[in-house]
Order: sequence, then structure tokens, then C-alpha cells
Amino acid sequence: MQRLRWQTLVTVFVVAAALSMMVLRWWTSRGNNPVPVVLLQVLLVLVLAAVVLLLGLRIRRHVRAGEPLDPTDAVRTLVLGQAAAITGAAHLGYFTAQLVLALPRLQAPEPRAQALLAGSAMIASGVMIAAGLIAEWCCRVPPDDDPDEPEPPGPVEPHLS
Repeated sequence: MQRLRWQTLVTVFVVAAALSMMVLRWWTSRGNNPVPVVLLQVLLVLVLAAVVLLLGLRIRRHVRAGEPLDPTDAVRTLVLGQAAAITGAAHLGYFTAQLVLALPRLQAPEPRAQALLAGSAMIASGVMIAAGLIAEWCCRVPPDDDPDEPEPPGPVEPHLS
């Protein structure tokens, strides 16, 4: 399985931020109230990040100790870590759009609270990205050190006669 590239995360972030900005501006231009960011969203993202991190560290502990581990569990944790990183990037884009839309109206109390919650949610999304990448890193398999395998041939030295 291939490692998650940072370019993928940046692309997800940019696309999510652009789409969220367009949809949220369209929503408010129709006379609707801005979509609120609630504290429960921040807490939920943090809890999910903690679960992903703990699962990744569990796999790492098994690998380091040389204990038997079901490969399916490791693959599931790896995929969960990658999905968490991508989801965190999408959330980061959405909450960035929320913050950008609240910035011009910071003098009012409601947009100020919205900006504070959006900033907190952005931090939580960054934690989720980090937890996903750490879980992915924890699922790496160390290279085999099999002494029975012959060493690859080195450079051939010229033989002078």
C-alpha cells in the first residue's frame, strides 16, 4: 500500500476550502444565517483523532515487540489512519472557510464566537491530520533481516594479471 502524500492532503484542503467558501457565501447571500460551528464538532474531531492515534500506537507496540499480529488489523488501522488524515484535511478546509467568512464581522459578538470556534475546529482538524499520519507511520513493517538470504553481489573488482 502506498503512503499518503502531502500533495493529496493539500489538494483536499484547497478543494474543500474553495467549495465550502462558495456554498457558505451562497447560503448567506440568500438571507440565511451562517452555518454555526458548535463545540461538539470540535470535541468529536478530537475524540476521533485520539482513537486513530491509539489504534496506530497499538499496532506499533505489537510490531516493536515482535508479537503476532493479525495483518488484517494492521491494514485496517493503516487505512483508518489515511482516511483520518484526508478527513482532517477536508474539515480543515471547511473550518477555514468558516473562519474567513466570520473575519470581516468580528466587531459583533456572534461572528467573534463563530471565529473562535472555527479556529478551535481548525486546530482539532490539524490534530486529526497528525493522528492519521502517525497511525500510518506506526503501521510500517520493518525490513526483514533474514541471515539465510545471500547478500547482493557488490561491485566487481578488476583482476590484474
